[in-house]
Formats: sequence, C-alpha cells, structure tokens
Amino acid sequence: MSEIPLGAIARVPGLIIRMLFTAMKFKRKVKKSARKLRRAMIKGGMNKHMASLLATRYEESVSIRRLISGATGSDFKLSSFFPF
Repeated sequence: MSEIPLGAIARVPGLIIRMLFTAMKFKRKVKKSARKLRRAMIKGGMNKHMASLLATRYEESVSIRRLISGATGSDFKLSSFFPF
C-alpha cells in the first residue's frame, strides 16, 4: 500500500478545485486593477495608447505562473499546472 494515507489522497480534488477558484479570483482582481490603473492614468493626462500599454504590461507582470515559479524556484514546475 502507498505511503500516503488514504484521507490525504481523498482531500486532493477539493484542494485543487479551491486552488483553481482562488486563482481565477486573483486573475479577476488583476484585470480590474489594470482597468482602474488605465483610467487613472488617462484621467491624469497620459496618452490613451501609452496608458493602455502600461496597464497591459502591469496585467501581464502579475502572472500566477511567474509568482509560483519565482517562489518555488526554476526546478519545481508546479506553475505548468495552471492554464493562465
């Protein structure tokens, strides 16, 4: 029999589902923040094209894959499990 207790194995699907919902919620917040940032830059007098470019770069820089790979190092490939 496996070294991992059966109770721990039974909790894995629930954990994965919660992680995915949390990741989706995180992504939604990042998109909303990028929109607010873009509007604030335009309101402050910045060119619309430049504000859109900076907001897009901000949204891309806050990536779940990058955060996980940065926290775990390049050897551990957990970030490849997340589709976004």
